[in-house]
Amino acid sequence: MHYIDDTKHLLSDLVGRVLESASSYSSSQTVTIARPRAEVERFWRDPANLSEVLGDVAEVRSTGPSSYEWTLHSGADGRTTWKTTLHDEEEGRLRFVGSTDDDTSSAPGLELELRFRDAPRDLGTEVTMRARTPLPDVLTGAATFTALYRARARLQTGEMPTLAHNPSARDSAR
Repeated sequence: MHYIDDTKHLLSDLVGRVLESASSYSSSQTVTIARPRAEVERFWRDPANLSEVLGDVAEVRSTGPSSYEWTLHSGADGRTTWKTTLHDEEEGRLRFVGSTDDDTSSAPGLELELRFRDAPRDLGTEVTMRARTPLPDVLTGAATFTALYRARARLQTGEMPTLAHNPSARDSAR
């Protein structure tokens, strides 16, 4: 009987940890990028690349060997600064963990996690991005998708998708 109780307790603890980790991120997106995994991981460590894929949402700069400062453009409210530390203790996983300057106990921590694994049939690298932010899931999901889409385009073609200088996007007043 003692073994059954211990097993129940362990199983309950395991289920709790799985549910907690699954619900700790508000959004998750995955894309396959036709580039080698090492190149894709290097891309995501470079603050200039991060700024480029985030476009008008945020700018990123390095403040130390594994420290980054993200300036999020929050529309009418101005700007929010997010200071992060890059954690890469697990192979195939990068986590940018930080908080805002005005972090309080009621505000959830901000976190961006990237997981990399070789795609099946040598098709490149599968990249999964998860974000935990105080923003609504629909906004975080859209930003996550856009960043992955832009990163894939940049890594595969060397260019970032844009409508700038595109005749079909010209001003209708002409």
